[in-house]
Amino acid sequence: MSGDVLPWHKPVLDKLQQRAVDGTLPAAIALICGEGWGGNELIERAAFSLLNLTSKQPPHEIAHPDFCWVAPDGAVIKIDQVRKLNAFAVNTPQIAKCKVAVIVDAHLLNTNAANTLLKTLEEPPRNTHILLSTPHWGRLLPTIRSRCQRYQVAQSADEATQWLSANGNDISGQAFAQSGYAPLHAQQEKRFDLDAWLSELESSRDPSTSITSILESDLVDVLARWYRGLIWQQREKANRTLLAFADELNQTRLQLETSNAANPKLLIERLVYQWLQVVRLQRQRGA
Repeated sequence: MSGDVLPWHKPVLDKLQQRAVDGTLPAAIALICGEGWGGNELIERAAFSLLNLTSKQPPHEIAHPDFCWVAPDGAVIKIDQVRKLNAFAVNTPQIAKCKVAVIVDAHLLNTNAANTLLKTLEEPPRNTHILLSTPHWGRLLPTIRSRCQRYQVAQSADEATQWLSANGNDISGQAFAQSGYAPLHAQQEKRFDLDAWLSELESSRDPSTSITSILESDLVDVLARWYRGLIWQQREKANRTLLAFADELNQTRLQLETSNAANPKLLIERLVYQWLQVVRLQRQRGA
């Protein structure tokens, strides 16, 4: 890996390294890191540190006899992937002092895969450490959670904004709120420019162009940021009209996220019409 360790990762990495030195590192380790806080980077650094491994290759491309990397295949982690991990786990270390198996986004283990993994966690092989990463600890099976020692990344908004500023990314409070207070999301430069889009929409006589442009974006992400921005604006004084629209935003986002039958164009057209009505009302009230 290249680059500096993210500052909020360091306490967890230091604890793991110290336990490895002391010989008290558990067989099953869960690394809990929120979305937009670098969960994949955290587990990669942890695994490389335990193996004393340095590589600029993506982890899934590394051919190391004592390293196994499992990531979702599409939307889930499948049983065949876990069977390969289990077969890897019972082998004897060949180069390093231990073997390290990684499961990225472990909350995406399907039921069969999770139950298959459980067999290895119940009787972990010697000199083998299984690292699971997830931003959603509660979605893991209780039986898997009970067999993992949990290490959670502390999410400090102050630390995140200081890090963003130090890396040339000074952002407004509203923009940071729109990102979900997640520094790596806030740092992304190619995300849909929501503020510019809203300005264009509100000043245009024909919203069709604006509707077309937002339909080409990651709608779930954009609507989530729009929702967070509206909630942030209500932090001191609530506006019922804006809060009602924020609820519509969130319901639309959930439809798009969970239903294959949702019609994005119709849903966005409806939201745009409602938003323009809200803007007109706010202007009439002098808000």
